[in-house]
Amino acid sequence: MARPGHAAGMLSFVWQRGKYLMSDTIPELVDLESTLRALGNKYRLEILTALGHGAASPTAIARNLGLPRRRVERHLAVLLDCHLVKLEPSNNGRVYSLDREQAALLNATFVSVVGRIDMGNGAGLAGSAASGVALSLPPAPEACEQCQNASFVRDVLDESLEKVHEYDVRLRQMSSQVLTAQEVERKRLSRELHDDTAQALTSVLVRLRVLERSADDEATREGLAELRTILGDALEGVRALAIDLRPRVLDDLGLEMALEAQVRDFTHRWQIEATLSSGRLGRLPTEVELVLYRVAQEALSNVAKHAHASRVEISLAKRGRGLRMLIEDDGRGFDADAATDAVDGCLGLFGMKERLALVGGRLRVESAKGAGTRVSADVSLPAKRTD
Repeated sequence: MARPGHAAGMLSFVWQRGKYLMSDTIPELVDLESTLRALGNKYRLEILTALGHGAASPTAIARNLGLPRRRVERHLAVLLDCHLVKLEPSNNGRVYSLDREQAALLNATFVSVVGRIDMGNGAGLAGSAASGVALSLPPAPEACEQCQNASFVRDVLDESLEKVHEYDVRLRQMSSQVLTAQEVERKRLSRELHDDTAQALTSVLVRLRVLERSADDEATREGLAELRTILGDALEGVRALAIDLRPRVLDDLGLEMALEAQVRDFTHRWQIEATLSSGRLGRLPTEVELVLYRVAQEALSNVAKHAHASRVEISLAKRGRGLRMLIEDDGRGFDADAATDAVDGCLGLFGMKERLALVGGRLRVESAKGAGTRVSADVSLPAKRTD
């Protein structure tokens, strides 16, 4: 029988080699379910453990494990089909060895898939996936329940899940840093456009107006008037771009005033009736105001581009120590589940979820074809200090 210490040595090597593969850039994913089924047999685990110490023939493996040679050959055939073992060139019959690269890839695939499972909802491995990936595991064979390696396998899975958690924390930290840097750059560009570019264009407009009034002939005045109109449109475009990048009203007056300005601009720009209702919330934490503003901005952009709606409503309301923002339209709707599962075309929804997650918030999208869309964003607010 395999000694647990030997198994640990073999599988520890697999993790050390496999952790660098723990990403969505793995070139070829293992058929995880079929491979786990193949490994749901204690004799195959023992054979893999033996091959972890070096290549061996079926006869040598059978002698080492105290098993009939034919049984060992049957199990080797299954492992060979799963590409966990490979044949080595030999003049003395068949010699098998552990395919360490494939074993590492199996471990990396498992970690990658488990990393997408929503562990926060208590559903476990068989629950729904956070990014639309569902893992269907077969029931554990009776042999697994009695296997001497069962405790070790649990230790390996615990270690893998711990690595997944660390990996997820690092990703969220990186995502937070990227979004923070993006907002800092947006703010800088917005101020430069407003303070420098817009002011320069305004000065040019004033000078053109003076030249137009002082021109002697009608043709010159008409040409200057036309040039002034073109420049005025450019100025409005620069101001709109500055607001889209980072509206000053958000920093100066808060979320409610920023959303009111956004609703007015949306109605004017797209000829879609937009309304805002709120209950005088006052100032909120800066990061919460910024995240909710960006969520509303993305949702309104989706309404304008895809919904074919005639009306959209935004509401803000406190719910206990939390805040909920609802955005509802009467457009044509869409298949929300399919949009969430799609690899492309759902970056807007993904971005909204990521932003809300950074402030401990949640996003929910409800929609159906022909029935409009309802987007809800919930965030928790810190308790007010009493000192």
